[in-house]
Amino acid sequence: MRAAAVADFLQDLRAHGSADLNGVLAILNDGSLVRETLAHWIGNRWIIVAPNTPLQALAGPGFSRDLTLERFCGAGSPPGQTGRGQDEEEPPSDEDS
Repeated sequence: MRAAAVADFLQDLRAHGSADLNGVLAILNDGSLVRETLAHWIGNRWIIVAPNTPLQALAGPGFSRDLTLERFCGAGSPPGQTGRGQDEEEPPSDEDS
C-alpha cells in the first residue's frame, strides 16, 4: 500500500509538476517515517512544499522525470545521507587546496 501511494505521488509529480502531499503522508502513517521521507525528498531537491498550500508538493529544482521509484524511495542511499542529491559532488574542503 505504501509503495503504491508513493508511486502515485511520483506519477503525479511527473505528469503535473505537483502532487498531494497530504495523501501520501497519511498513507505512510508514521511520524518518524514521514519526517525521514520529507527530509530525503526535500534534501535531494526533488520536491518543495507549496508556499501557499502546505499540503501540496511541487517538483523541485532537482526533480527529473527520469527519477525512478526506487531512488525516490531511497534505495541505494547511504545511511545518514547528508541530503545532497546522489549525483551532486561535495565541494572541496580547504584542506584540499
